[in-house]
Amino acid sequence: MRGNAGCYDELREYMEAIPIIDCHDHTDYCKPRYIDPVQVIVNGYFVSDIQSASSDRDIQIINDYNLSLEQRWPVLKKAWERTCYTGYAKVTKLVLKKFYNEDNISLDALKRMKDKLLDLENEDTFKKILDEARIVARIENILEIDYRQIADGSYKLSPYGRLTIPLPAYHAVSTYEDVERIASPLNRRITSLDEYIDLCFDIFKAYKNYGAVAFKDQSAYQRSLAYGNPVKAEAEKVFNWFMEDPRRKASYPDGIKPLDDFLFHEFMRMARDLALPVQIHTGHMAGIRNDIVKTNAANLRGIIELHRDVQFDLFHANWPYSGELLFMCKNYPNVSIDFCWANIIDPIYCQNMIKQAISSVPHGKIHGYGSDFVGMADRAWAHAVIARDNIAIALSDLVDIEYITLSEAKKIAYNLLFKNANDFFNLGIKP
Repeated sequence: MRGNAGCYDELREYMEAIPIIDCHDHTDYCKPRYIDPVQVIVNGYFVSDIQSASSDRDIQIINDYNLSLEQRWPVLKKAWERTCYTGYAKVTKLVLKKFYNEDNISLDALKRMKDKLLDLENEDTFKKILDEARIVARIENILEIDYRQIADGSYKLSPYGRLTIPLPAYHAVSTYEDVERIASPLNRRITSLDEYIDLCFDIFKAYKNYGAVAFKDQSAYQRSLAYGNPVKAEAEKVFNWFMEDPRRKASYPDGIKPLDDFLFHEFMRMARDLALPVQIHTGHMAGIRNDIVKTNAANLRGIIELHRDVQFDLFHANWPYSGELLFMCKNYPNVSIDFCWANIIDPIYCQNMIKQAISSVPHGKIHGYGSDFVGMADRAWAHAVIARDNIAIALSDLVDIEYITLSEAKKIAYNLLFKNANDFFNLGIKP
């Protein structure tokens, strides 16, 4: 992509040299080692677009590596032709061109790719691709971690990784077994809600001692972001009920909500005391057939109003609810906008929203890039290209209408890609 503004080329060239903070990713270790050329195309979030444009059955055929390329190609071709202009498809096109020198997807192209497949389990290869994107830090949300490796400092992050504390499993407990699973690495026996809260705080402190730079919560996948503020007695009633009988399970959503909501507030107080920001998933969700209403960032207003000493980093530009997030960032000093993932969900949405954000909220509260992949440095590189394009198009348009100058656009671009996140997460990286 390129902009039409007169200064676009100069601004875009300048931005190529700006180091990037990847504000959100899930890479626990370097991967994947591609074993099939179709895997290069139908991977990451693009699987959702292919599925949306075809069917569950077609996806099974496309991803059945036991079938020949000739058998799968007609099904893939039909789906590709119906979805080849989305932001996710743009990622695929950039990957094909950069790493396989292919301009288009065809059966012949797939056959040529077979002998060039990237091995991203090779850490040197993985790191080299991140270096080409000028990614200098990645805020990593790792869902499956052996807590004992955090406690003793032996956990190994992927290149440039900075850890976050994953919250959902700690406040969504609904059974005795859930509590036991969390407590067992510390050899602790939990018998009350107070003991459980103390346990969680000890775990979170260990994460910070390890080097964690934020909390991260993606509970919007399981529940509404509309948290209530129940009294402790309501939460304790739920907790005591399932703890006294290991065969019980608090029902979703009403049965568990008082405990879930109460613990979330407790954890926000811990975030305040540990001086760590909180990243929250808002807007679009991975996959298809999701309930988007429950993920609107506007549902968080009660949390944000109450916990004024906690800094919130609200994700995915709240797609498709841009107006609500712009209002919240303008209205609340403790809210920042994070464009992680959004740059490839909907590039045009991001270009327009960046322009609106610059004209409506303090630009120091905007984080411009987060790859949001699990491994896949090739796609993180492509996503960085698109993020730079989106920011350059938006800012050069503002220069064209004389809202800002070119030198101001360069300064804003530097802030969106590097400085804002470097300061917000207290990373201490020298530019």
